[in-house]
Amino acid sequence: MWVAVIAEWSNQCLKWMLMGERPYWWVHETGVYNRTGAAMQPPVKQYFMTCETGPGSPSGHAMVTAAVFYILFESFIRQSRSQTKSSMVNRIVWSVYTVILCTVSLSRVYLAAHFPHQCLMGSIIGVAVAMLVSSADTDRFQHKHYIMGSAGMFISAMTVYAVIKGMGMDPMWTLNRAIKWCDKAEHVHIDTTPFFSMMRYCGFFLGMGFGLFSRSYAAASKIQFTTGMKILSAILACGAAKASEFIVLPKSNIQVLYAFAFVVSAILPYLYIAVVPYIVTKVWPSKGQKRKAN
Repeated sequence: MWVAVIAEWSNQCLKWMLMGERPYWWVHETGVYNRTGAAMQPPVKQYFMTCETGPGSPSGHAMVTAAVFYILFESFIRQSRSQTKSSMVNRIVWSVYTVILCTVSLSRVYLAAHFPHQCLMGSIIGVAVAMLVSSADTDRFQHKHYIMGSAGMFISAMTVYAVIKGMGMDPMWTLNRAIKWCDKAEHVHIDTTPFFSMMRYCGFFLGMGFGLFSRSYAAASKIQFTTGMKILSAILACGAAKASEFIVLPKSNIQVLYAFAFVVSAILPYLYIAVVPYIVTKVWPSKGQKRKAN
């Protein structure tokens, strides 16, 4: 969760600074076809996931995928080394990792949401973020650090916004492009705007802090989870994440929308970290409880 939050925050700041185009609107805005004497623009098919409203460089999907899966796969390799010294495991794991990154990147290019170089840049920066975060000792952070971190990410992102604005440029220039060139108005999703993304990762980081220092987490962390308990926890957490997608966003007022996004994003990690494990310990006997029963 740490690496996902840091990847999203850095991705948004980089997008504002680099001001990258997206293929689905670039083909209409560029004058390259007139200069080359081409008869017509290349036909670009759009899908319901195409019309994202933020800048395109670097790719957020590629960046977050690269960062999160790097942590997961690197952890798997580190644990497997205690059982085997075969380099075959390493080759298989990193081959799967490469296939995942290529698949995500190709899908973003196919949707006309990104250019190939934006996906490549996102993947490289995502790996760098993962390496940086994995070397940090996150266990030493206290509750106050999560509050300060959430505020710090918000202030830093707004500082980037203010600097760009002060230079006479519009940080939200991509929203007009998306509305103008998206084939269907209903495909322009408000939850892809930079400010919505900012509310999401700031709220999520704050919710992580409240979850990690809650009584529910303290109680659940004392229990030795069985494999079944872990699977049930994962299912419930994924169910909570999926259920959140059905929440209707209050789109009539933009300020209320962003506040709502912040609150929901803060609640979700609290559910993952504190509520779900605590519930599982109450409904599923742990290893210690099984031994007592026997």
